[in-house]
Amino acid sequence: MKKIALLFTLLCTLFTGTSFAKNEPAEEIQEIDNSIIIARISNEDIQVSIPSPIFSFTDAEIKLKFINPEHTKLLLNKNKIEFIINGEPTILEFVNGEAGFKHRFDTSKNLSIYAEDFSFSKNVTVYPLWAILIPVIVIVLYLLKRMLTKK
Repeated sequence: MKKIALLFTLLCTLFTGTSFAKNEPAEEIQEIDNSIIIARISNEDIQVSIPSPIFSFTDAEIKLKFINPEHTKLLLNKNKIEFIINGEPTILEFVNGEAGFKHRFDTSKNLSIYAEDFSFSKNVTVYPLWAILIPVIVIVLYLLKRMLTKK
């Protein structure tokens, strides 16, 4: 009986050390340089500047500025980053952490900018051409009336 128990123990220890799984050659392990961490672009990284007032008949200059002009994403992409502006992909080139683009608000009063974890959306107040012309015309007519009635 002792021989059977010894044989059983020996077999159990033999099989626990072996695996029936398919042995594949180990993949080459690439060394990763952990000294450079590429940060994702988030809302805390970029400031958006929109001019005021905005007119529907002219292009508005929208500016984006990285708070840290040495952001790792800028360095990695050679100062070019792709944004989705109002649904269209646009590549902006940053100089000293700043970039700008022109947008005309004639059809839509919404501005949305997305890139990675960064999102910006704002409804802007757009003034049409008649909002400027009517007060100017009223003032000119008033001045003409005053000048003609004084004589």
